[in-house]
Amino acid sequence: MKPNSKLPSIDEIEKLHRKYAPNDKVYNLVYGHCQIVCEIALWCVDQMKDSSKVDKDLLRASCLLHDIGTYLFFDEEAKVSNDRMYVQHAILGSKILADEGIDSRICRLVQDHVLMGLSKEEIASRPFPLPNKDYIPDSIEGRLLCYGDRYHSKHPVFNSYDFFLKILEADLPLQAKKFKDWAKEFGIPDVKKLADKYQHPIR
Repeated sequence: MKPNSKLPSIDEIEKLHRKYAPNDKVYNLVYGHCQIVCEIALWCVDQMKDSSKVDKDLLRASCLLHDIGTYLFFDEEAKVSNDRMYVQHAILGSKILADEGIDSRICRLVQDHVLMGLSKEEIASRPFPLPNKDYIPDSIEGRLLCYGDRYHSKHPVFNSYDFFLKILEADLPLQAKKFKDWAKEFGIPDVKKLADKYQHPIR
């Protein structure tokens, strides 16, 4: 599909997850995480001074599809089988969606959603097992996806703002700065309320 083509429906999104999930257990883990990230990202939109500049339909579809590539790394017991290469799930997910004919805007958002978006300098200095290029969101929807995704993990567990900021500050200062800047722009979600709703712990 070309940009501005029809976005996938919720039913189409769920069918894609079912297609790539090895079983119900992994489907529930991954798609459940995507739904939570979507809820957080849309909450953040409501906190913005001017939410009219956000394409909520594009954001929703991208959040619900952002981890489609993780199915390639989970075994049937919902355990990650290759931790080191897991960071490639965004690139692989983008490729899957492109091959499925999904709107190229979604593919780009999915490709660039690791952490707060990684620069080629950060990739080289870590080093992350990623091609040496920029994976940085260039849209408000991309930043919202990255930001919302930081508050929940597929363990499954919620991340408090302070917990995740501490991790970034210890190892990835440029990422920490973006996280703080975007918190000012998008607000800090009430993870206690979300944890109570979904019965997932907070760290």
